[in-house]
Amino acid sequence: MPVVAQQGEINQDPAAGEILDRVATRFAQLKSVQADFELVIEDRKENRRNSSAGNLLLKQDMYRIITPGSMVCFDGKTMWTYMEEEQEVTIAEPGDSDEDFLSNPAKIFTGFHQDFKYRYVREITLKGTKYHEIDLFPMHLDQPYSRIKVFVSQNTDMPEIISSIGKDGVDYTVNLTNFQLDHEISDDTFTFDPLKNKKVEVIDMRGIK
Repeated sequence: MPVVAQQGEINQDPAAGEILDRVATRFAQLKSVQADFELVIEDRKENRRNSSAGNLLLKQDMYRIITPGSMVCFDGKTMWTYMEEEQEVTIAEPGDSDEDFLSNPAKIFTGFHQDFKYRYVREITLKGTKYHEIDLFPMHLDQPYSRIKVFVSQNTDMPEIISSIGKDGVDYTVNLTNFQLDHEISDDTFTFDPLKNKKVEVIDMRGIK
């Protein structure tokens, strides 16, 4: 494998592209994807590490993320961010330019080709599972991360570990487990109805630039 001196010299790696295509094709054929996750945040400068757990639900370009004390719903157009302790929900309509690979989990499995250059790194075994390790380098260099590492299970073609390497020395790793695939999920699952939660303060940011 050639040594890459600079990010601008990276060419699309056919071996990585083939695996990513399989991942994208599989997800496009599924009715839904649900998984538990652990989010690990590591600050390399301060030598600190903390983690939190949650649940992720995907359907086409819609998603719902539940963590202790919060929930984010996105129905493909509108995003609701609900904070339980504050009893408030913020409503926004993010444009395509506002959604990156990390802020919108639905793009994790569909945005490889247009958003990144990619390179196959190696086969690796972690906790008894064999993975394809792939590096993704953002096309737009103003992203807060220098690259994203994706570990795709060789048995299932599922991306089970996704790690962003931050330019500021803070890395974020998502470990996905307990996948439930292809269930029928109502579109209402990806919305938050303030009328059903009358005690919640609504902060409507739609139309505000």
